[in-house]
Formats: sequence, C-alpha cells, structure tokens
Amino acid sequence: MRGLNLAGMEGGYGVEVDVEVVPAEPGQWARTLGPRADTDYPVFPESLIDFYRSKNAGVLRLPFSWECVQSELWGPVPAAGARYVTYFGHYKRVVDHATSLGMAVIIEPWQANSKNGVGGAMWRGTPVGPGGLDIYAFADLWGKLAAIFKDQTLVEYGLANEPNSMSTMVWWETAQKCVDAIRAAGATSAIHIPGNGWTGAGSWTDDWYDTAIPARSNAYGWLNANGEGAPLFDPLGKCVAEVHLYLDEEASGESDALAGPTAARDRLSIAVNEASARGYQVFVGEIGLYAGEPGAPAAWADFLAYLTENAATCIGFAWWAGGNPGWWDDVHAPHFAVTPAGGGNTVNMDLIEDAFTNERTPG
Repeated sequence: MRGLNLAGMEGGYGVEVDVEVVPAEPGQWARTLGPRADTDYPVFPESLIDFYRSKNAGVLRLPFSWECVQSELWGPVPAAGARYVTYFGHYKRVVDHATSLGMAVIIEPWQANSKNGVGGAMWRGTPVGPGGLDIYAFADLWGKLAAIFKDQTLVEYGLANEPNSMSTMVWWETAQKCVDAIRAAGATSAIHIPGNGWTGAGSWTDDWYDTAIPARSNAYGWLNANGEGAPLFDPLGKCVAEVHLYLDEEASGESDALAGPTAARDRLSIAVNEASARGYQVFVGEIGLYAGEPGAPAAWADFLAYLTENAATCIGFAWWAGGNPGWWDDVHAPHFAVTPAGGGNTVNMDLIEDAFTNERTPG
C-alpha cells in the first residue's frame, strides 16, 4: 500500500464576517457562506489523479477540513449551503475517480489551529475533550462520513491528522468512539488511527507529549483505550496505527537536512517493534525528504529496505505530498512536492516513483 498525500483541501476554518473580502491569510473564508473553490482550496482535476496512477501510486491520503464538510457541530454532511455542497462535491469526486482507477483513498481531517498550523483533533480551534468539544461530536462526523462511503471498499478512514497538545488517554477514548461510529454506520474497511504528539513514529512509546498526569504513551493508549488492560477494539480487527516519519534532525519535516542514512529505520522501528509485539500493524501516513539533499538516495533506499523486511507489520506509506501546480510546487521542506510541472516530474518524484506499487487489496 504505497502512494502519496494530496494536499490542499484541508485549509483553515473560516471567520465570522459581515462583508466578505479577499482574505489576507489562507482559509479566512466566511463561515456563513463556506469556502470558495479555487480561492480557499484547489479544485483537483481528474488528470492529476490519472498522473499519480500512471506512476503506479496505489493509495491517496486525502486530507479535508471538518469545518468544510460539517459547518455546524452535529449538523448534516455535507453541510447546507451552496459553497459547502460544492466543496464536498469536489472532494467526493476525487475519491470516486481515484477508487475507480483501483486506488485506495484514506479520507482524513486535517484541522487548523488559530495560527493556521496543525491543530490535531479540533473544530474551529477548539480541541475535543474536557473543557472543549464533546468527543461524541467528532464521532458524529465519522458516523455520517462512513454512512456516505461505506459501500466503497477502497475508501479507508484516517481519524485525524496529528493529534497534539492534549491528553493521550482522552485522544484514545475519542478514537474508540470514532471506531464505534464508523462500524455502526456499516463501513467495513480499514481505520487508520494516529497517536497523540503529532503521531511521530520515533515517539510512539514516549510520553512527553501527554498533557495529563500520569503521562501515557501512544503505545499505552492503544493497549488501554477502553480502560486498564482493555485495548482499542474493532469488531472487524482492521485498525491500523498511523505514524508520521520525517528524516531531519528534529523529525518535524521542517528542514532539508537529513539526520543520517538510517534515520527512517531508526525511528520507524520503535513503532513497528511495539506493534509487532502487540499484534497490530502500522502505516506511514506521511513521509518526506528533499531528494536533492546529499544522502537522500541512500536514506530512501534504506527506508524501502526496512519496509520490505517488515512488510507483515508495516503495510506501506503515503509520501508528503502532491497537489495542484501553482498551489503545491515547493520540492523543499516542508512540502516535498511531487506535483507535475508541465507534464514532467519533480526531483522528488524521480526518487520515489519506483517504490510505488500498482496493486491494492481492498479492505
């Protein structure tokens, strides 16, 4: 299961305004009206998906904005209003086209915080959990999305992009409620569950990111999501741990410089070894590096070798990221673009395309 992220439809969460103006910052659309196509988010053409399929990409991880598909908590999906309906229509069109080509699509909310950064599990800047949003509101979103996509066996469910700055156990309780809602809606395909602390592969067994006391790791959260000694439960047994993996010194994806030729192996092995010992699998939901950096080919080759060695536990990756020309062109950190330019490839695509696979088993 090897492919890429398609970035651009995640965006911000809008603002309350009396008169709409062209925004100074991305994502500053009027909540009463909804996001504007080709202004607040790119409209992906089918030809872009065709391009990635021609490279044998087998999976798309497709971020979206919770606020753009459900403009009011507990409200309908898609949200009422022409722009909201249009947004969801464009999103579903991409999902439908990619799956028609045999690609798996992981649908996943990428939430912005008040600074338009990575917000994790939140809505309009308010996190889920005590003092914030009812965790069942997040589960409500997932139940409604799963009801829409349940008959598409190539659609899989990524619960949230990079939960962070919250209680680890609150996150894992929330994740369980979302799993319950997805299964109650009748969806049977895989559910990708990230961890707290930006779901770093190398910090899966750490607890420094937990805001609660006692601090808990994501490894502990998986094993105790339903209380002490009661692990995360999926009646179909199709939950996969989603981890993110960047190869710079800080493992953040904010730098082109590489930590070393075995950085991917060293970090990913922490999550993979834990998952292997406990009987679950791992998917690398984001990986990125700049192919023009000295040492990049060796680091990438070592990652692929590790992936092959551990194929039973680590089931694949999605490169960060591709997108529309003009929207997502920077091949350096933090974008690591594999966006087609004039029908050609970027330096990053030249590095990674031989690693893609043409086959994908639904589920």
